[in-house]
Amino acid sequence: MPSQISEAQSQILHEQIVPDFLTMLDGAPELGDPAEVEHLAAALLVPLDQPGSPPEIGFAVVEAIAARGDADAAAVLAGFAVLAAEPLAGQARASAQRLAGEGIVSPTAAGVGTLAVEEAVRIESNGAELLVALLARPGAQKLQAAVLGIDHHDTGGALVECVLTPPAPADEARELLEGPTGTVTHPIAAGELTDRVLAAARRAVEQESMLDGEAGLALPIVSRALTGDPAGLPRPALEAPWEQDDPELIVDAAADDDRFHALMDQLLGEFEQHARGSYPPDGVVWENGDFVASTMLQWKGGYDDGRLGRWTQADLAEYLLDYFPRKVSADDETLAAVPECVRAFLMFLAVRGSLSGEPLDQLEEACEALRDEFLDCAHDNSNWGLGKSMLAQMQAEGIDPSAPGALDAWIEDFNARPYQQRDALLGPAADRMVRAAGLPSAAGAGAPKQKAQRRKAQRQARKRNRRG
Repeated sequence: MPSQISEAQSQILHEQIVPDFLTMLDGAPELGDPAEVEHLAAALLVPLDQPGSPPEIGFAVVEAIAARGDADAAAVLAGFAVLAAEPLAGQARASAQRLAGEGIVSPTAAGVGTLAVEEAVRIESNGAELLVALLARPGAQKLQAAVLGIDHHDTGGALVECVLTPPAPADEARELLEGPTGTVTHPIAAGELTDRVLAAARRAVEQESMLDGEAGLALPIVSRALTGDPAGLPRPALEAPWEQDDPELIVDAAADDDRFHALMDQLLGEFEQHARGSYPPDGVVWENGDFVASTMLQWKGGYDDGRLGRWTQADLAEYLLDYFPRKVSADDETLAAVPECVRAFLMFLAVRGSLSGEPLDQLEEACEALRDEFLDCAHDNSNWGLGKSMLAQMQAEGIDPSAPGALDAWIEDFNARPYQQRDALLGPAADRMVRAAGLPSAAGAGAPKQKAQRRKAQRQARKRNRRG
């Protein structure tokens, strides 16, 4: 295969990227079972299968594995041969055959890629559908179960979960066929099972759904068992490591306000400790970081998807260009500090191991790129919401909104003023109503918002599937 990368890229590939893959192999448990081989091969293939991954990486990884020249290398190559897409699978087969010619073989290789459906059931409950398939290898005493979740409530039949259990004794594995308590199971033939999973996977791809990392490990193995081809099932996008949420930081503020505020207090306390150890005492992060971080969490929990650790460039645009200008009152000194404080809080989440969504460096670049537009939006009172406009008007009239009774007295006085005067101060009534309702502005990120809602629906569907 002719090289498609530069000499410098080739050097990085062989000095940095390939060694990372070999480290995964070095740290793997003893490969004494075909299931362990398949699991490791699938884990190595996840980054190689990502869109945009140069094929040269896969070829270099196979070459490096083959160069180890031991039984484990032969086993992993056998896993690649049955789970990778062509032409990588072909190169792995050729490398395994070359090792075999040198007398280097794996005793487990013969069982790799031989899983087939032995028995399956369909379980329906709460707008979700579970498909549980027992998978067996010829002559093996243990079984594995593939558990596939299909959501009908929020996504119209998309695949939202795919889990493959480790090998277990037959009687233990068969317990999964009984389903959760209170549900009714229906036997399903292998052909119908495959058809249902195919349709659900297509639906997930159409909706641009994302499956978690656990599904990424299971899909090629399950796909081969169901269709005979590791790529036989349409492959929804997989959440990259930075996209996988910290489950402790997911909260539905509307349903659990107490937990939301407890999480906020916890994160803000930890952020304060992080800031004191990472930023100078006279810097803007010490002065304004807590305030800015609190508004970020208020937006994430109260207005967006409730995933407090998940941030994307689209999230930052909506927070900085819509939510903050519309909802948050701040003086000029604080406004100038907001982008840097946002970056500091994102860094804190990354250090904590809780940042998901997009890589930190991309988010930091987005903060800097949005700085000037953010300041323009925040200073333009046509972007202010009703509450913020009223507070600003009170201050302009020399009234302290925090003084006891001041707010109620001013509102009563304001409501008694002529209609035209009120509109002249706070804008047209219709506009005030839209903003007071918390609706995004016309310039808000509608598509990212819809995507966030869709991912929230997928997460809820996964929970329903686990509950059955």
